[in-house]
Amino acid sequence: MKYEQENNRTYAVIENEYETQDCEYEQKMLQKNTIAGLLKMQTRRINNKIMFFYDVTSRQTLDKIFSYKNLGWQDFVNVINGIENMARSVDDYMLGIDSVIISPETIFYDAAGTNIEFIYFPGTNKEFIGGKAEKQIKNLFDYMLEKFDHNDKDHLMDVYEIYQKIVQNNYKICEMTALIDSLSASENLKNTGTIMDFEEYGDTDVSGSEPQRVVIDDVVPEVIEEEEEVKNTNIIKMIKVIKLICVVLVGYFIVRVMFPSLMPLKINTNIAFVAAVAGIVVYIFSDKVPDKLLTHFVKKEYIQKYETQINYQPENDSNINNDVIEKENSHTQEYEHTMLLSDYMESIKKKEPEINLIYTGDEDMENISVDKLPCVVGSMEGRCNKVIHNRLVSHIHMCIVKINDDFYIEDMNSTNGTSVNGRRIATNQRCVIKNGDDIYIAALPYKVEIT
Repeated sequence: MKYEQENNRTYAVIENEYETQDCEYEQKMLQKNTIAGLLKMQTRRINNKIMFFYDVTSRQTLDKIFSYKNLGWQDFVNVINGIENMARSVDDYMLGIDSVIISPETIFYDAAGTNIEFIYFPGTNKEFIGGKAEKQIKNLFDYMLEKFDHNDKDHLMDVYEIYQKIVQNNYKICEMTALIDSLSASENLKNTGTIMDFEEYGDTDVSGSEPQRVVIDDVVPEVIEEEEEVKNTNIIKMIKVIKLICVVLVGYFIVRVMFPSLMPLKINTNIAFVAAVAGIVVYIFSDKVPDKLLTHFVKKEYIQKYETQINYQPENDSNINNDVIEKENSHTQEYEHTMLLSDYMESIKKKEPEINLIYTGDEDMENISVDKLPCVVGSMEGRCNKVIHNRLVSHIHMCIVKINDDFYIEDMNSTNGTSVNGRRIATNQRCVIKNGDDIYIAALPYKVEIT
């Protein structure tokens, strides 16, 4: 996939190398309809090749947005809602869900950062788009789990629970939001549980330092099912009998050929030879019986009983003394760590270079002071580290990054473009910048200052 710009419009372009008759219907449906959840598509023939053009103007890919920030819970929910809405639209227009490319590189956020749109690739070649929809969704959730903000303790376990259902294929694509609804039902169940009162269940008059233990026996025991793999004795016995018959047939043929006078039962030599060969073949293949035929699974149930324990420790004077001792120890440790003057001077020498963009235009605009890298610049509050309030600047316009010892500017699919020293940067392209370079963010001029 590549990007092309035409008249301030940005297109994601994919060449159709797998043109077939059955994709004509899909192409017409995508060209003549605006389908919710899917990018608008055009079909063009260039140099005798079919090219699909998807309008991605003012949109950002999932991987581009979260390459510079962590993925939050609301973003996680937006992706799930987006997949469900897309799947319902695909079903309404009688298209194939397996032809949707579901990957971080091809999922596009709109300018507001809430609606999600996908690329539909007409045709039946699933290897090109990464396999069937379930496999793509699993890979997508692998990515989102890695990018999720693990400091969000309120939702981290919810994310893992949803991910577990995705791995187990315990969901329906057209009902993805049911994964979130199941979390709400589980939370309500927790909230309606038994509230325990210490005065009712425990002894409030506690003497001594040992904590009082309160055991509540009214917890419902859990019946746990496990599967145990056992040998299928009947099949094994039958294979042994077959092997024995094969050995008898081969032995009979050998005796029939070498000692014919000893055989009380006269059988034609050709027949005996065929029986011996058949015996050898059957004997060999009897050792290659699949393991799943030799074993089977037996379900076993057992009851797991639970008891709830509550430790109650009254406050006493020893706790106060311990707090005082801990504070004194912490003060002692603070005074132990002292920085030498030579170490301080060395740290000043190793100070990282800072970058700022100095506004050089006539309007009343502020300089861009970069205090954190990577730094996303645009006009959208909440999505950008530095916000420029100007209608010519895209919601997410560009990003400043540092790779090794060099600073780079990357255009984030902006409408009016980003230029360095008079040359416009291509969409999603990085360009190294030096001290004194002239930068245009849309029509706003800045000069690079690296100190």
